[in-house]
Amino acid sequence: IRLEYLPPYSPDFNPIEEAFSCIKSWIRRNDDWIRFHMEKGEGSAVQALTCATLSAVTPVKAEGWFTHAGY
Repeated sequence: IRLEYLPPYSPDFNPIEEAFSCIKSWIRRNDDWIRFHMEKGEGSAVQALTCATLSAVTPVKAEGWFTHAGY
C-alpha cells in the first residue's frame, strides 16, 4: 500500500470546486433570466434557478473534473 499525503486543503484535488465555478459562471451569464424570474415573485423561481444551474453541471463535465483532480 502506498500512502500519499495531500495538503489540508487544495482546490486542485477537489472536483466540487470546479462544479461551483461552473455554476457561478452560469449565473453570471444568465443574470437577466434570473432577475426576470425573481422579480415575477413566483414561488417556483427558486426551483427554476436550482434546476437551471444544476443542469450546467453535466456528467461529461463532472467526469472531466474528476479526471483533472487525478481520481
